[in-house]
Amino acid sequence: MKINVVFVIVQILGALVFLLNIYGNTKLSTKKVYIYNGICNGLSVIQYCLLGAWSGALCCIIAVVRNIVFSKFKKNVPVYILLIYIVLVILLNYKIVNGPLDIIPIINIIVYAIALWTKKIMNIKVIGLLTCIDGVFYDFINGAYVSVLNQVIDGIVGVRCIYILNKESKTKKKKRRSRTK
Repeated sequence: MKINVVFVIVQILGALVFLLNIYGNTKLSTKKVYIYNGICNGLSVIQYCLLGAWSGALCCIIAVVRNIVFSKFKKNVPVYILLIYIVLVILLNYKIVNGPLDIIPIINIIVYAIALWTKKIMNIKVIGLLTCIDGVFYDFINGAYVSVLNQVIDGIVGVRCIYILNKESKTKKKKRRSRTK
């Protein structure tokens, strides 16, 4: 039985992304989300290139740039930066889309960029959860099997974070109501 070295490297990279992503997604700070998401996307670029999943690789490169640019703004990212980003995503991916499957990472990074743009951690976590669902299909069809597991666990961690944030929000509302009475 011959072991495909590239396949093994891809799965090891997937495992690294998996571990970093799980750790990063437990963070409830927007700045830390940028950092861990950027590192994971950087490793995913290599993984997708080895698999020949070019739209996934390009979208991950664009996501790394997005995280760097978005993290430079203390307050909100200007809407024109977001619009430029969306147009660049579409233009850069135009030539490499070979079918409907290649559109999944493009849609995911555009929607996730909008969530990051809001700088609301709840939006980031909810949209992150939705992009995990799409990512499962993309990764499975492209042979990034460890990344499929990553997406599933990432989704579970996302649900946990959403639950915690929702619980904190309800507690804060109750405290405000009790102060106003």
